[in-house]
Amino acid sequence: MKKTLAFVLAAGCVVGSYATDARVEVMGKHDAFFRDEISVFRNPADMSLYPNMLYGSYGWVDKDIQSVNNTLTRDNLVLSDPFFGAMISHKLGEEESSPMFSVGAFMNRRDRMLDLLMTAGRDTVGTSYGSKVIRQNLKEPVGKADLMFGYDLGNGIALGLGTYIAYQKEKSDDKTIGQTGVYKVTAGINWNLDQGLDFEASFNGGSITGRYMQDGDLVDVADGNYFYRGDVRFFSAVPAIHGAFVPQVSMEIMKLGNREIIDVAGGIGLNMNIDRGFFWAGLQGLYNQANSTESIINDAKESIGGRVSFGIERNIMWDWFLIRVGGQKEIRYVTEENGKKGEWIETNKKYDETSGITEDGLVGLGFGVNIDNRLRIDFVSSNDIAYTFTNLISGPQLSLFKRISATYRF
Repeated sequence: MKKTLAFVLAAGCVVGSYATDARVEVMGKHDAFFRDEISVFRNPADMSLYPNMLYGSYGWVDKDIQSVNNTLTRDNLVLSDPFFGAMISHKLGEEESSPMFSVGAFMNRRDRMLDLLMTAGRDTVGTSYGSKVIRQNLKEPVGKADLMFGYDLGNGIALGLGTYIAYQKEKSDDKTIGQTGVYKVTAGINWNLDQGLDFEASFNGGSITGRYMQDGDLVDVADGNYFYRGDVRFFSAVPAIHGAFVPQVSMEIMKLGNREIIDVAGGIGLNMNIDRGFFWAGLQGLYNQANSTESIINDAKESIGGRVSFGIERNIMWDWFLIRVGGQKEIRYVTEENGKKGEWIETNKKYDETSGITEDGLVGLGFGVNIDNRLRIDFVSSNDIAYTFTNLISGPQLSLFKRISATYRF
């Protein structure tokens, strides 16, 4: 089984957020300490906070060799993982506190567990332009879908249940030559314990399967392997700062291939409304452990560290135009045993040649358009936009924006 998996997971990719929402991507790259529409995928009980909404994303653009070549020849860039969906709610009474039922469906959303599975199925096959070339062995799922249900009891308690599936299977002469599958169920609660004190908890679990044919043999990346994750956080209102303190903890346990992984994150954050805007900041402790399940292999990796994050958005010039900036800094102390013991310190990565994951990571910059709090369009700018903006009129350029998402409330 590939050792790539241990390096990818134990380096902190399990803790890291795989958010696809443009606002979250700019404002610190995760939403552990504030709420956003993307929170419904982690806790479907939050659907009661965003009733009657359409949600879509064009996908994201990465600066790979293909994108560079396309840009220089003025061809369209190929966007990765666009998705769309809707959440519809119906009150079961005339009063404001009446119970409310919600249902949501999304097509083509890429879940973080699918990212981990696809990464585990990659090989390094050579070099090109001085970089390693990554071959994706697993078949990309064609069917990716979310289906969610929510019920707000009207007494301060909201419940939610969500399912996610991503599936692909290929056969030749009735023989399986490739299979990719992620099956996930999520349950959550949003509970107003007291005036100014909200409790959120969610739990998800499921299985993953990944197989591909190599030299006539079927290779198992994952064979019905399990995963479980729990998230808990409190929002404690602080009227003096028009905001809230947010303690948070999450824990994930999974088996993927011949690895058992435990991942823990916990910390405290602050979010607050500021003049014509919003600000949040947080500090987390991080722990990750990955061990081989094969007793004859002495192979283990462990990391411990922390992450500081922040995000800020503010209306400028016009009420409908926002500018956003955010960032995170992560530091980990890593120990590894693989025949011999190694120790080192890791921080934010720019590019992981082994996994092919881009984590262009310290800061983010973006813009937003908000029309009457109904239509919202969010843009994530490329990190070098300030250096390449003049290329709009002087020559070919890489993408100025790398992610766009939009919501509409009806």
